[in-house]
Amino acid sequence: MRRRSTAMALAGILILTVGAGTTLATPAARSTQPVVQVWDGSEVGTSTLVRTDNGISASFHSSGLPAGQAVTLWFVVFNNPSACTGGCGLDDILFNGAAGGDFLVGAGNVVGGSGTANFGGHLAVGDITGSAFPEIGMPGRSIGLTNPRGAQVGLLVHSHGPKLTGEALVAQLTSFTGGCTVFLGDLELPGSGIADGPEDVPDAVGECSTILASIHMP
Repeated sequence: MRRRSTAMALAGILILTVGAGTTLATPAARSTQPVVQVWDGSEVGTSTLVRTDNGISASFHSSGLPAGQAVTLWFVVFNNPSACTGGCGLDDILFNGAAGGDFLVGAGNVVGGSGTANFGGHLAVGDITGSAFPEIGMPGRSIGLTNPRGAQVGLLVHSHGPKLTGEALVAQLTSFTGGCTVFLGDLELPGSGIADGPEDVPDAVGECSTILASIHMP
C-alpha cells in the first residue's frame, strides 16, 4: 500500500511540474506593420516581428525597389524607448545613451528584376556583432538588444546603390558603409543617409541612403 501511495505521489509531483512549466512559459509576441517609404509614408509592403525572451525575429517584404541594387535590412532598437526625446529617432541613437539605442544588420539582398525584396533576420539578446557603431567611429556604444519584449524596434532598408562584385558586394550586403562614398539625405540633415524623396534613392555606384522603414512599438 505504501509503495502505491509513493508512486501516486511521484506521479502527482510530475503532473504539477509539467503543469507549472506550461503555465510559466511566456508565449512569443507577434506584430505586423506596414513597410513605408521614409519620405512620404507610402505603403509598399509589410513586416512581421516576433519577440521572445531570447531575442527578436523579423520577416520583411517590400516592392518598388530599383532592380539590381544591393540592400541591407537593419534592426534599429531602442531598449528604453521611454527615455527617447520626443519620439525615438536619429538623435536618440547617436547622442541619447539613456534610450539604449543600437542599429544592427539583419540581412542583405540584391533586388531582383521585379523590384521586390524579401528578408528574414534574427537578433539575439546581447549579440553586438552586427552593430554599425564601430563603422561610424563609436565602438563603445554597441549594446545590442537587451529588452526584447519592451524595445521599440525599427526595421529599415538601406540601399547601397548598384550591386558590385566580389568582396565589394559582400561588404555592401553585410555592413552599413559597404560601397558607400556619398550618403544622400534629409535636407535638414545633409548626409544623414535618410532619403528625403525619390531623388535620394541611390542610382549610381557609391551612393547610399535609407529608403524604407517599418516600426514596431513595444
